[in-house]
Amino acid sequence: MKNLFLTAQTRGSRCFFAILATSPLLMSCQKDQTVEASQLSPVILTQSAANIDNGIANLVTGTVLREVWNYKSGNDVSQIPVNTTPSSASQISSLEGPVNNGDSYGDRLRGYILPPVTGDYVFRIAADDSGELWLSTDAQPANKVKIAHTLSWTNTREWTKFGSQKSKSITLNAGQKYYIEVLHKQGGGGSNLSVQWTLPNGTTESPVPGNRLSPYVDNSDAAYASSAVIDLYGKKDVTISGKFISGGSAPLIKLTNCENIRITGNKLANSSNVGIYMYNCKNITIDNNFFTNVSTGVYADQSNGGAIVVNDNQFLNMQGPFPRGQFVQFNNVKGAGSSISNNKGENILGQSYPEDAISLYQSSGTPQSPVLVKNNWIRGGGPSNSGGGIMLGDQGGSYLYASDNILVDPGQFGMAISGGDHITIVNNSIYGKQQSFTNVGLYVNDIGGYKSSATKVTNNKVKFYNTTNYQNNAWLSPNSAKPEGWDANQWGAAVDANLLPRTIITKK
Repeated sequence: MKNLFLTAQTRGSRCFFAILATSPLLMSCQKDQTVEASQLSPVILTQSAANIDNGIANLVTGTVLREVWNYKSGNDVSQIPVNTTPSSASQISSLEGPVNNGDSYGDRLRGYILPPVTGDYVFRIAADDSGELWLSTDAQPANKVKIAHTLSWTNTREWTKFGSQKSKSITLNAGQKYYIEVLHKQGGGGSNLSVQWTLPNGTTESPVPGNRLSPYVDNSDAAYASSAVIDLYGKKDVTISGKFISGGSAPLIKLTNCENIRITGNKLANSSNVGIYMYNCKNITIDNNFFTNVSTGVYADQSNGGAIVVNDNQFLNMQGPFPRGQFVQFNNVKGAGSSISNNKGENILGQSYPEDAISLYQSSGTPQSPVLVKNNWIRGGGPSNSGGGIMLGDQGGSYLYASDNILVDPGQFGMAISGGDHITIVNNSIYGKQQSFTNVGLYVNDIGGYKSSATKVTNNKVKFYNTTNYQNNAWLSPNSAKPEGWDANQWGAAVDANLLPRTIITKK
């Protein structure tokens, strides 16, 4: 390393620093791919043909929803900001978009398709500049899989330019609703989008007509019961489930001196405070919740009894401001049985203001039971010049184990150890493109007199570009001991943004 400048300061409950440098994963992730027919074969219905016909007639209303995002450059569907509000929306009467409808936009068609008979169907897509066709195994969008796509532009209703335009044979049941989604990105020049299908009897419909379609209905909040904020003091053996809590300036769920609490299957949204705040708690399980537009998702504070578990949740657009802005932060959490694992979190630049995605400040597990930070998917960060992906050992801490996490464009840094002992970072994948706030992929640095010892950093795959577009994958501070396995990392690995699929947030 050369030309390295370091500043450090303690703010609130953690220490931040910024590095500016100009010197010179072993998890198998799921990528979007066309699927085999066997993955889309629900149970065969046994009702009569007459009942099927009547059921279809009652369900079909002849349209699907078309959403358009204007003034979006690029030619790839991955550049459509589907998690943002569209510029316009309308109902259309077939699976076909307008031809030569302008430049620099993306659109999405979505709704339900209802097969007229049980049997094997084949789909095809045509698009300019690019298109993807997704079909669910049932009516739930979360179960969709990509069945066909274009590699580049095609002419209008040109079905055979690429082999990828045609799906495998897919068994569908008469009268059953299947969620269908079509993504289309238009850059410049001509534009078109069409979807056809071939029925079991060999009839082809180009495009799929309205009498096979039903419009998309967003029932994402239907499973929740609206609730006021929840504030529990000294409670135990309580489950909080199925709540939709939104708005205000207080924590949406607050636990003080509580134990044996489970918070599961809730939606927590739109608060200037945190989603869940815990103080002096133990044996708390937080799982399968959706957090969006809150200052921090989960904040566990001064809890020394152990077993703080934050697993299988989804987080979208943490708002901060500093020092908040985490998906999950542990502040002086101690004891066995704690975990932050299998979560999915995304911060969209311009719609969020995060700090570290996951932060462990002066927190510790035990030799037999380290705090696990495992199998998390993290995408997006910035524009903070101090916040990044996963921060471990912040001003101390011990027995922390971070493995098999995937981080894409997580902010100023990817993963870090900034003090503490018996901390492991292993088998993680980190990619960061050049942005105005990016710095280094993975670092170890002793901050504020908090020395690191007995650390292990190995078998990680890292490619990270700093603000000058220099590949700045790693930094080991001269004041830090070299971690075990440091030379076995893959600096400059062959990884990119495709480490994560296009859509990682499926809850709404």
